[in-house]
Amino acid sequence: MKFGSKKVTFVALCVAINCVSAWFAFSLKLPVYLDSIGTIMAGFSFGPAFGVLTGVISAFVNSIGDSIAIYFMPTQIIVGFTSGYFGFLKKNNFKSKFYLTLAMSIPVAISSSLIATYLFGTVTTAGSSYIVQALRAILDLSDFVIVFVVQIITDYADKLISILLVSKIYNMKSFQNILKK
Repeated sequence: MKFGSKKVTFVALCVAINCVSAWFAFSLKLPVYLDSIGTIMAGFSFGPAFGVLTGVISAFVNSIGDSIAIYFMPTQIIVGFTSGYFGFLKKNNFKSKFYLTLAMSIPVAISSSLIATYLFGTVTTAGSSYIVQALRAILDLSDFVIVFVVQIITDYADKLISILLVSKIYNMKSFQNILKK
């Protein structure tokens, strides 16, 4: 992993994107998280190591405003790694986005569900927590199953939105010119 001023600046920008978009989703209690747009951008642009680095730094910085964000660092690590590792899926077609979103969402949903259920008793600061609590009141299922069902749906929607946005920017000729310089 070779650092240069462009990469350090880019990682800082991606962390800022994560923090601002996470704050937006947190403030409005949206059922999506929007906290990994920058992580995906870093992974797409410079590979899995930079995606993971961006995710880890973002988890620390996001925990300033949302104290439980640090506990969800494993999800950021998964997002950063998969967005950089599956580089061939960066192509500008929907089919590749569908597969990347699945490859990312399933392990993220598992880790998030485990964290939300066993560390926080299903009550987190995310907007999706409201859905979990409503389902817990009407369904006779284990907490983990309810959290996992909500997580797989919300994580898939969140990651699909993020991947489509990032890939649109990433595949712009002007963005590619910035990366080459």
